[in-house]
Amino acid sequence: MAVSQSLAQIPSSAADHPFASTAPDTDFDARWAAWIARGRVHEQLVRRRFVVWASVVATGAAIVYAFLRS
Repeated sequence: MAVSQSLAQIPSSAADHPFASTAPDTDFDARWAAWIARGRVHEQLVRRRFVVWASVVATGAAIVYAFLRS
């Protein structure tokens, strides 16, 4: 299907769409540091939880294997 919009209505440069002037975010570094810290805490919790569950599953598998083998 062809588009029936004429090319004259389509903007041809970035100058046609001026961006709203935005003030630089002065608190960005503090928020970014907090984000990184939260990420590290989350990663440590996930790793700890994984190690605990992996050891529980390994212990359970060893017990089941010991019962089935005897």
